[in-house]
Amino acid sequence: MSSTTTVAGYLKTRLEQLGLDRMFGVAGNYSAPFLDTILADAESPIAISGNPNEICAGFAADAYARKKGIGAIYLTYSVGPFTALNTTAGSYTEKVPVVVINGAPTNKETAVEHNAGLLYSHTTGYENVDIHMFRPITAAAERIVNARQAPYQIDSALTALLTESRPVYLEVSEDSWRAECQAPVGELVSGEDAIVSVSEVEEAVAATMELIESRPKSIFWAGVEIQRHGLQDAFLGLLEAANQHTEDRDKQIRFVTSALSKSVISEDNPYFEGCVTMSNSEIDELVGEDGCLIGIGAWTIGKDTGNQDIRSDGTVLASRGGVLVGAKYYAAVDLDAYIAQLTEALGRVTGNKEHCGLCGLRLAQPPTVVRAASDQLGYDSFFAAVGDWLTGDDVMVVDAGFPLIGAQPVHISAQGGFIAQAAWLSIGYSVPAATGVKCAQPDKRAIVVVGDGAFHETCQAVSDHHAYGHNTVVFVLANGIYGIEQKIVNPNPFRQPPVDYADPLLDKVYPYNALPAWKFDKLAEAFGGEGRKASNLSELNNVLTEIRTEPEKNFVVEVVIPETDVPGSILKAISEKDCQGQLKEVGEDEIGNKGWPPASVY
Repeated sequence: MSSTTTVAGYLKTRLEQLGLDRMFGVAGNYSAPFLDTILADAESPIAISGNPNEICAGFAADAYARKKGIGAIYLTYSVGPFTALNTTAGSYTEKVPVVVINGAPTNKETAVEHNAGLLYSHTTGYENVDIHMFRPITAAAERIVNARQAPYQIDSALTALLTESRPVYLEVSEDSWRAECQAPVGELVSGEDAIVSVSEVEEAVAATMELIESRPKSIFWAGVEIQRHGLQDAFLGLLEAANQHTEDRDKQIRFVTSALSKSVISEDNPYFEGCVTMSNSEIDELVGEDGCLIGIGAWTIGKDTGNQDIRSDGTVLASRGGVLVGAKYYAAVDLDAYIAQLTEALGRVTGNKEHCGLCGLRLAQPPTVVRAASDQLGYDSFFAAVGDWLTGDDVMVVDAGFPLIGAQPVHISAQGGFIAQAAWLSIGYSVPAATGVKCAQPDKRAIVVVGDGAFHETCQAVSDHHAYGHNTVVFVLANGIYGIEQKIVNPNPFRQPPVDYADPLLDKVYPYNALPAWKFDKLAEAFGGEGRKASNLSELNNVLTEIRTEPEKNFVVEVVIPETDVPGSILKAISEKDCQGQLKEVGEDEIGNKGWPPASVY
């Protein structure tokens, strides 16, 4: 290898060493020298994928990184990165390693702007505005304007990416890309093992075992980090160790998943108990007063816990950041080592049949998918039909809102066969994320389920599906409203029947939640794909059959859902009453009971 290269060549080499083989983005002159450097190397494994806009590129890079371990997005100053702030924040929140590469104005242009007051294209006049915006949502952010410093800045940022498994930001002035710098030396590695701290893994495992043995019933919660860090085999080994010599299904120590971690382990696994919301009431049902919940790689995000604090003296929460056993926190614990030592400790206990008092909690519950008795299409009947239709060669990509909630009971046989942005919850994620999924796993078929409101955000990504030759299928559940927003503020229109409030405003869907009526099936044709529409179950089943006979084509299917239909789990939650006959769950506008809203708001 030559002792010198260019800044663009240096970054290219480092990304190749990390295994990057595809980037997503929108072309612009400030980042063009970097793209040209990749194109000039016929041997480079990095493919450059263009996208309709930066939000589609960012979500595609995010999903790609979830499958491949690293993703990248290329942007052009301010107008591009500002659009990608949302996608980067989502990757940061959900710990997805994406490299954000931002081409910036030249050093001369920056100096002229600063000293002479001339605004160049895509600049606001605020000095270094882009990097200020990205610092709070990246593990590291560097502005490169000097080729001599560039190698150290690039290496520092990419090491942070490996160490924290979160996005990093590199802003490179246009005139720096082709400037000469030293060539890369060696390869980059994670700095996680270099943290100077005495390991507490033995203490954490001992505390975990003490809790498990003091409470005769246990259940594991398989978290998202099992997939993020490739710990599936380690977790399966833990299950086997916990259940050796236990043939009685009633006594097996089983596991559950949650919205963010659905399918990190195949749902065909015999120890799988279900995908649940880990609210306090659900935990009580699972473990009661004499059991414990052991979270392995699990995060306490709002969607997974019902926005509740679930920590208690009966919970263990082990993640890459440390282990919480009851009220005791062990900060210096490597998750891999923790699982390995816990497996050994459980194996020693369960290996002695005469002295093993551990057991599981309940038999596996069948999925609570409602089968329609009529030809009526609704959320539950749709997911029941699609659940029967899915295969192990599909990856289901589900958007936030009602689709994510309704999809939880769907059985996913393939490990990693379900993807959703369940923590950040940006609507519109799923359609462009499917681009990243298919690019990362070309032998799979991405199956998107998205609401019509979310589809409005990123429908352009369907053009990528067709342009890339993907056979992606997008089901648009069209109920004509922002359903989840209506539910949060006032779920009364979804109740059967609605509560009879004195204020008629509370009986109907609010006008500001209404959506423009698009012909979704026709959009597919404009983008080059196949469009279909289903207004009842018979039509849906016909479309499902047709899709399987066309394995090379991409589809958009408009699925007509009644405006006030909701997934069964939501209907149950908003309809339940306490012993005083009061609704247990009400919307923000119902909190004041029948006197809400006050007259002053009119």
